[in-house]
Amino acid sequence: MVLIRSRKFLGCLALSMGVWMLALVSLMLGVAGSVIGWLEIALVLDEHPLPLEDKVFLFIRTIALSLLVFLSLIGIFVGLYKRPGLAFIYSKMVASHYILLLFALASTLVLTLRSASDTSVDQCTNGTSSRMIIEFCSPGWSLVQGALICIVGTSVLVQLYAFIIAGNFAYRLDLETALVFPDSASFRSDKFHPLEDKPVFLV
Repeated sequence: MVLIRSRKFLGCLALSMGVWMLALVSLMLGVAGSVIGWLEIALVLDEHPLPLEDKVFLFIRTIALSLLVFLSLIGIFVGLYKRPGLAFIYSKMVASHYILLLFALASTLVLTLRSASDTSVDQCTNGTSSRMIIEFCSPGWSLVQGALICIVGTSVLVQLYAFIIAGNFAYRLDLETALVFPDSASFRSDKFHPLEDKPVFLV
């Protein structure tokens, strides 16, 4: 059973369309955030090292957004091809990844808002005069940090709605399968009775 019922995406569109549209938005957010993260790791981190805790937070955020890209590709496939088994698995994957995404948001806020000692900032900047490196090493608001907070925060909201839509979409596909094949196994934990439990949106 789904926790929050939704018959339509945005109140008027099919659930399948909602699945692949939300996955497409998540794909764009994931690509943007992961590209920024891996560029920071590959091009900046070697010569301008962060404290160990900050490195861990940076890798967690980048990995979470990279996994979002992979998960979004699955979501697009699920929404377009409507496979009941894969839709059920996808809804569970979104729920599991959502926890990691929340932790990524928390780590991004910590990296931005917490204070750092002058010594660690000096070790990270390593005498450079580049504004981008100074912003990377110094806590506080910057263009890149602000963009990352917006990307991760928006991803959290989009994935929350994606979880609701994906769960209802998997539930609907499961009910439709049970209507066509009443004796087949269902992904739902409760037993489905085609004549007694027919959902309103299938009438």
